[in-house]
Amino acid sequence: MRVILLGSGSYSGTPKALCECENCSRARRFPQYRRTRFSMYIPQINALIDPSPDLYYHMSYLNERIENVFITHPHFDHIGGLPELQVFKKVRFYSHKKILDLAKHLQETFLGIREWEYVSLEFNRWYDFGKFKVKQFPVVHQPGDVAGGFILEVKGKRIVITGDTGPEILRNHELLEEIRGADLLVSEMTHKYSIPKTHLGVEDAIKFAQKVEANKTLFVHISHSNYTQEELEEKVRENGMVGRDFMVLRI
Repeated sequence: MRVILLGSGSYSGTPKALCECENCSRARRFPQYRRTRFSMYIPQINALIDPSPDLYYHMSYLNERIENVFITHPHFDHIGGLPELQVFKKVRFYSHKKILDLAKHLQETFLGIREWEYVSLEFNRWYDFGKFKVKQFPVVHQPGDVAGGFILEVKGKRIVITGDTGPEILRNHELLEEIRGADLLVSEMTHKYSIPKTHLGVEDAIKFAQKVEANKTLFVHISHSNYTQEELEEKVRENGMVGRDFMVLRI
């Protein structure tokens, strides 16, 4: 089964406007170092994870139908591209009710009436939709009072997506036990160093991957202020892969 990482970057993307840091300078010169905002696609169930503000660009490359959309949290870099889904007549959105309220507001504000469905998920509860099963778990991520990651089961494969999360996830022992041995862990690794209640740094993201012991681990949501791609690859070499835009994984 394939999983396609559409965007590997964090809130600003790389390069960030007016920034002359090493990562931004390299990204302006060499396209392979550019990062658009985080988003993923699972072809088996025509599912998008987080409609980022770069969704038009992602869809122009992907050129596949999107039927199911999972939203981790309502920050603009994870939901701002939602109106771009206007090209699809029927879409089903899945997330916590508070997140879906904002999603529906974006639809009504920019697109008006649509034949779209909004499926509310309670945290820490499994749902069976036939082609896939899903559980959304809460994470600590400020600002805001609601954010979550997803456990998706598709064709016997288990995919775990943390979304944006602070290092507090390392102390969620019940979650760690449930996701241990997943087929694919998609973990955020935003900054060099963790920010409590906000984002994982490199060291804590690696610790998290080691605790989960997934068959494959992909680190994403990389900020322009993080280490360079080569430095990150060296640091995580024994624990996973550093995401690049449009990377294709097989699980």
